[in-house]
Amino acid sequence: GMSWLIPLLASCSLLGSSLHARPALRSAFWPRISGVVRLSAASSLAVDLVGDGGVLKVLEVEGAGAVPRRGATVEVHYEGRLVASGERFDSSRVRGKAFSFTLGEGKVIGGWEVGLSSMKAGEKATLVCSPQYAYGPKGIPPTIPPDATLEFDVELISIKMPQSESTSFADDNPLSPRTPKDIAQAYERKLASKEDSRTGIDGFLDWAKSIYIFGFFADEKGELPPWYLNPLITFPSIFVVVGIGFYLVVALGGLHRGEVAPYGDDISAFIND
Repeated sequence: GMSWLIPLLASCSLLGSSLHARPALRSAFWPRISGVVRLSAASSLAVDLVGDGGVLKVLEVEGAGAVPRRGATVEVHYEGRLVASGERFDSSRVRGKAFSFTLGEGKVIGGWEVGLSSMKAGEKATLVCSPQYAYGPKGIPPTIPPDATLEFDVELISIKMPQSESTSFADDNPLSPRTPKDIAQAYERKLASKEDSRTGIDGFLDWAKSIYIFGFFADEKGELPPWYLNPLITFPSIFVVVGIGFYLVVALGGLHRGEVAPYGDDISAFIND
């Protein structure tokens, strides 16, 4: 019943002897073996996020809160390695600066879009991305070879959710009173805080400022214009000058009603003569 074990042990022994005898073969072959072993170990604990095995996730540390949605800005620390060799090709921690991006804008590989969308703030996880969810058949030589499966240790530091679109007046004005009682109380407070109307010259000036032609140039900040541009001075002055001019025209006889001369034809004028 155990006869199959003898050829297997012999094959393993032969492979071990070959690798020991040929250092060059060992250096070329062993990283791939370790990569496969590491990927197999991760796969046994991983969650298949896509359904085709293209993006695997191994949870390391639980997070809290809601997962980010499309349009959210996430801040992460990460380290990227080649699964085949275990070689690190990028690390935000080595650079000493976290990486931020917005989900759904296509600025990162597909494996990250899927993986980060499943994580919560404070969560640490390992993402294994197959080539179709990484850099594809071309890769990014010489850093990432063609058809490379990538492994990322990712820590989701923070999530900034996108601002939700308002759909009603209540959404735009959450502090506005809505019930009849609240509206009545708000109206009473507004009346109580309203200043009493001024009287005398101050009241007249307030009334004049409320007229469109006088209040047109009023500054919302309360800053006064130069006196010669103040409409409370310039417009009345124009009316006074026009009134004085009209009075002088009439007083000096410049405005009078003329009489129409009698009209007759040329023949009547000869006959009368």
